[in-house]
Amino acid sequence: MKDEKKIEKEDMEEQEINEEEINEKEAEEPEEDSCEDTIKQLEETLTQYKDKMQRMQADFENYKKRSEKEKSEFVKYANEGLILKVLEAYEDLERALEVKEDKNLREGVELIYKKMTKILEDEGVEEIETEHQKFDPYKHEALMTENNEDYENNEIIQDLQKGYTLNSKVIRYSKVKVCKK
Repeated sequence: MKDEKKIEKEDMEEQEINEEEINEKEAEEPEEDSCEDTIKQLEETLTQYKDKMQRMQADFENYKKRSEKEKSEFVKYANEGLILKVLEAYEDLERALEVKEDKNLREGVELIYKKMTKILEDEGVEEIETEHQKFDPYKHEALMTENNEDYENNEIIQDLQKGYTLNSKVIRYSKVKVCKK
């Protein structure tokens, strides 16, 4: 009997061990399935992020190309308004040259000069003053120097070519003769 009980006890222990192993295996299988599901979900998410990133990168490239095109178009046609204004004066000059009498020609050219002066002023162009001014290297370019008793040192003697500013920025320096003592 003792042997039978011992055998039964051993059988029961074996059965418990087998049940535990089965339970462990069953417990492992859902974990493997859940790990595989998680991996699949992560791979799908990664694929979605990659697609989204590629679309965003393509959108950005298109934006850069569009911006460069708009900028070049802007630069290309930036002076359109000014040119239209100058064309009016140009056509007036053409008509003035068609006149045969000197008196009318002079009056026509004066009108065109006044019109062009107004156009330039309206656009923000101003002439750089040189008469009785001290030489300023930020506004003037000295082409010649001369020792002259009528002028002070570094005073401009003569304006050789007019200079201009556009909205306070020098766009052409005045070319001048300067007194040097």
